[in-house]
Amino acid sequence: MKNLSPMLLYFISLICFVLANVLRDKVAFAYGFFLGFGIVIFLFGLYKKISAK
Repeated sequence: MKNLSPMLLYFISLICFVLANVLRDKVAFAYGFFLGFGIVIFLFGLYKKISAK
């Protein structure tokens, strides 16, 4: 994950948020997993962008 650009990490987090929203009513565990993973990936991308300057 060190070599991934922040923009790619933001895109992955966006996909996780969309999947979490789609699966919200069907599978509660998948909703929590994708939501949590999306938040972590977003924050990691934000950290990489801030620390690159």
